[in-house]
Amino acid sequence: MNLHEMYAMQKEFDARVIKEKGLEGKDLLPETVLALQVEIGELANEWRGFKYWSDDRKPRTHVWAHDTFDAKEPHRRKGVYRNALLEEYVDCLAMFLSIANQLDLPADDLYSYPVDLEGDPSSYFTELLYDVGMINGNSFMKIDLIPNVFNDHRRHSFKAAIGLFYDIGEQILGFGFEEIAEAYVAKNKINHERQANGY
Repeated sequence: MNLHEMYAMQKEFDARVIKEKGLEGKDLLPETVLALQVEIGELANEWRGFKYWSDDRKPRTHVWAHDTFDAKEPHRRKGVYRNALLEEYVDCLAMFLSIANQLDLPADDLYSYPVDLEGDPSSYFTELLYDVGMINGNSFMKIDLIPNVFNDHRRHSFKAAIGLFYDIGEQILGFGFEEIAEAYVAKNKINHERQANGY
């Protein structure tokens, strides 16, 4: 699994949502950018590193999901755990891929060169939120009046944001590409199932 394949999977899912929800021709970028910012907030919440007021600042990588019972030993509870931090990370990735799709970016724009992150990790989440917000453009400057400049600005903002997102995932959260890809594929399947069930 590579980014090109995940991008194709997201395009298929996005096309399904647009068709089934009757959203053809609607500009969904503002809502998708906001959804990504919300997901980044949820990611930071599961990371917990910014919560200086709390003694519990460990990332939520092993969260109790639900109980299961063994038919042979019904008195014994077995726990099912999930990695909430990774789940939120792949939710963000799905939104990034949707934005790339809406901007009609080539798959090559999904790749970036890593940058060493130094200093306070919390500041990188704040910077990421800002970079994502800039994908919508700067309404004060009205640069959308010049389409080529506006599109170049969006592409540049997207590339800055997704590059920082990858660096946060690897350097701050400790994720490897294989586990991200596996979690993305699993979540994409769940998202299709949710659509089938009227989510």
